[in-house]
Amino acid sequence: MLPITLTKSILRTTDNYIKALQKAWIKTVGDFIMHFPRDFDDRTNVLDNFSLINIKEKNTILVKLISINNQKTSNNKLLTKAILEDKNGFLSEAVWFNRKYLSSQLQKYVGEKIIVSWKVKYAFWKVTFQSPEIETNLSKIWWEIVPIYPEINYIPSKWIANKMQLLKPYFSEIPEILPEEIIKKYNFIPRKQAFYKLHFPKNKHDIEIAKYRLAYEELFEINYKALSKKYEWFKNSEGKSPSIKLNPEFIKEILWKLEFELTDKQKIVLFQILKDMEKSHAMQRLLEWDVWTWKTIVALIASIHAIKEGWVQVAFMAPTEILARQHFEWSQNLLMQFWIKSALLVGSTTKKQKDIIKTDLKNWNIDIVFWTHALVQEDVIFNNLWFVIIDEQHRFWVRQREVLESGLWNRSGIIPHSLNMTATPIPRTLALTLYWDQDLSIINEYPKWRKEIFTKVIKNENERKQVENFIRSELEKWRQAFWISPLVEESEKIDLANAINTYESLQEIFFPFKVGLLHWKMKASEKEKIMRDFAENKIQILSSTSVVEVWVNVPNATIMCIEWAERFGLSQLHQFRWRVWRWKHQSYCYLFPTNQKATDRLKAMEKTNNGFELSEIDLELRGPGEVYGVKQSWVPDLKVAQLTDLELISQIREDIEELFNKKDK
Repeated sequence: MLPITLTKSILRTTDNYIKALQKAWIKTVGDFIMHFPRDFDDRTNVLDNFSLINIKEKNTILVKLISINNQKTSNNKLLTKAILEDKNGFLSEAVWFNRKYLSSQLQKYVGEKIIVSWKVKYAFWKVTFQSPEIETNLSKIWWEIVPIYPEINYIPSKWIANKMQLLKPYFSEIPEILPEEIIKKYNFIPRKQAFYKLHFPKNKHDIEIAKYRLAYEELFEINYKALSKKYEWFKNSEGKSPSIKLNPEFIKEILWKLEFELTDKQKIVLFQILKDMEKSHAMQRLLEWDVWTWKTIVALIASIHAIKEGWVQVAFMAPTEILARQHFEWSQNLLMQFWIKSALLVGSTTKKQKDIIKTDLKNWNIDIVFWTHALVQEDVIFNNLWFVIIDEQHRFWVRQREVLESGLWNRSGIIPHSLNMTATPIPRTLALTLYWDQDLSIINEYPKWRKEIFTKVIKNENERKQVENFIRSELEKWRQAFWISPLVEESEKIDLANAINTYESLQEIFFPFKVGLLHWKMKASEKEKIMRDFAENKIQILSSTSVVEVWVNVPNATIMCIEWAERFGLSQLHQFRWRVWRWKHQSYCYLFPTNQKATDRLKAMEKTNNGFELSEIDLELRGPGEVYGVKQSWVPDLKVAQLTDLELISQIREDIEELFNKKDK
């Protein structure tokens, strides 16, 4: 948008300011205009005494500046403090940190009236403004809404606002990007007007209509690209993918052979998958599930139905050998009841056995194979692959997924149906935005017989001692425990040291019980042995770094302890916790924070066992970049829209679907 290079003459400024802007990737007029206000100072309602202040909202008040000076804090920070007086003679203070020149700038206004704007804090019987905005031009008191911009490399909001005024002539050149029918449907103001009203609002209504227009536009642009990919996939796979007719009677037969009844959510998702597989284009569905909602049984039932009703092959791919083996062993009982031939193809499979399995796959002597992503690179050829299941899909390389999903190693030339699964509970609003190239299914209902995990945040050494005594009593009952140490991104050595220190400490605390150590430097064979010993209860406590996968199911492990818990997001903590979720025995999760100030966020873990609820809290508190990784390119950088706005995202989805359906007619 407006790729006109920012220059000194355009902004009437110096080289230093231009360089500071460029460091923040603001290089064009369009970039500068896209730097939106983070807030607005409403000066249409200016107060004149402190008794009218609302401590829950931002306030703008006319006061007299009594004094202002700099001082050093105990930790050597620069503190600027001002004493303010309202019209009734009552005093308040304003404080700023590291604003070196502010005191000298405002000294000449001591004894004069100024405008102060920001939220206040009431403590120790006094009102304090923390880092407020200051306006010395009293002509700006009435009938003005002032935009407050995020600082750019120490360039203050006021400077940005002044320079934005110089760019007004360029606003008329801002191009429209929304389809005309969408603009008419919602009676949107033109895009150039939306930008203008957001930077130079006359009233709150201007801000509201501009924000809604630009938020819609941001989400529309992201999701239109994703849906275009989805519809292109449907078009390219039309007639090249198998259509497997749903047989309700056979599904009933499969369900009758289960040892438990499916939840309502499992039944709904199973129906969605089976109806997708009736279509003549390839299914692209993401199954998002929370822990212990048993998504694997849904995928397995769909596989059995496809094999028996469509006479096809199925590939079930897992990210690790441990998980692939677990899926294979768990599914054998049900598969054998329907005379379905299966195989496990993993890294530790001998070369001779690999060759036999590959030949059987090519000759269609195997119906379903459980394997890991590492073997996608090998010469594995299927005779008639119609259905691909990818567990923990975000952990596979794009190329690996494309190879399987496009049927490149499929003798039949068929493009298989694809079911991608993830155990990371992502809020529905975020999932709809990030995975719009796939249809979305969610299982968030837990079996009624599943016991809740007792979770507690440990606040002090006394409580820690109590927990250690309790764990010892559980170990004496032949229970087992996981003990997780966090990854320190800055130093893998520190990460390893944390795990080793924890391991040595646990050996001393819980002697004579056996403590095992699992970390990222171990060879795969060493990890396998440690996990096998833990599964067989030869090891009672497993001390592990957070980077090591311990997805293997250990039914006797009922305790999860997590050191430095504040370093993890709530969703990550939930992922650790579910590994000890049981139905026969009560499970426990203990969180040990080193910073007691962080316990408020961790308290959410005590209140709910629902991963989706925790992910919503995490998203609200920390934002998508922090929760799902700032470096993740799939997390959109939104300037106006909110990824928590389910109503708007859902509406945009309907609008885009409608546009594509009209194109197809």
